[in-house]
Amino acid sequence: MRILFMGTPEYARVILERLVAVPGVTMRVVSQPDRPRGRGRRVLPSPVSAWALSRGIPLDRPQHLGEGRALWQAFDPDVVLTAAFGRILPAWLLDMARCGPFNLHASLLPRWRGPNPIGWSLWAGDAVTGVTLLRMTAGVDAGPVVAARALEIDPRWDAGRLTEHLAELAADLAVESLPLLCRPDLPLTPQPEADATYAPKFPPDFGRLDFSGPAEREARRVRAATPEPGAYTAWGELRLKVAEATAEPGVLPLGEARLDGADWVVGCGTGVLRVKRVQPAGGRWMTPAELVRGRAGEKAQVKLG
Repeated sequence: MRILFMGTPEYARVILERLVAVPGVTMRVVSQPDRPRGRGRRVLPSPVSAWALSRGIPLDRPQHLGEGRALWQAFDPDVVLTAAFGRILPAWLLDMARCGPFNLHASLLPRWRGPNPIGWSLWAGDAVTGVTLLRMTAGVDAGPVVAARALEIDPRWDAGRLTEHLAELAADLAVESLPLLCRPDLPLTPQPEADATYAPKFPPDFGRLDFSGPAEREARRVRAATPEPGAYTAWGELRLKVAEATAEPGVLPLGEARLDGADWVVGCGTGVLRVKRVQPAGGRWMTPAELVRGRAGEKAQVKLG
């Protein structure tokens, strides 16, 4: 089987690694062009590109998909398989593969169609999510479903941890489903449009904590925004990234943060937010107690906002 695999982040890299190991599979890989990444903004390949390069797998990183059209037609794929590729495929690419185009989407469709299903599942407080293998159509994540696998969300997981678990689940589903994709009796189940929800990218200011609402909402915000784009607040002029936060009963003035052991408990509209890790701009991750000792001695309370 010849697979034209199209993916970009770590989620897709995990799937690619598993598919390459399947006997009889020949891969050509497509990923997004190299871009500035990380704190230093160095131009680096995507996780999928870096892994393909390290294994000598044919790799294309076109600025525009039309640049690869002749190469991919010559490759003559049986299957086009996407996983968090990051671009909408044109009709000519959807029609290129003999057995069809398929996508491994990180939600239980039709819930959370779109580019940010993992973040939205956490932000919404979903107890269960999963992965869906669908046959692609012109609509965004709207094609018929081949198969799906569900996963209970551990309330301690942030978006990074949930992505790791969904990537492994998607890799399992891809390997299990591969022998079915070219069968004429491939099962295809239409999605119920009435149940569809959309998961856009979060706005730039999504990660800013808002202590006026329930602590539970802000705990979900931290999980949904970690590791990217990151949850944050401010202590005076100091911007702080926030991670590992949980909601608890309690009453404190809005935004007031008091040390409780190594943690801060921060007053919210309902309950308090226990913050376990913070990162000042340009600094390392640390406990709130370490931050307070380094800046203000054993100060009993500070104001965040």
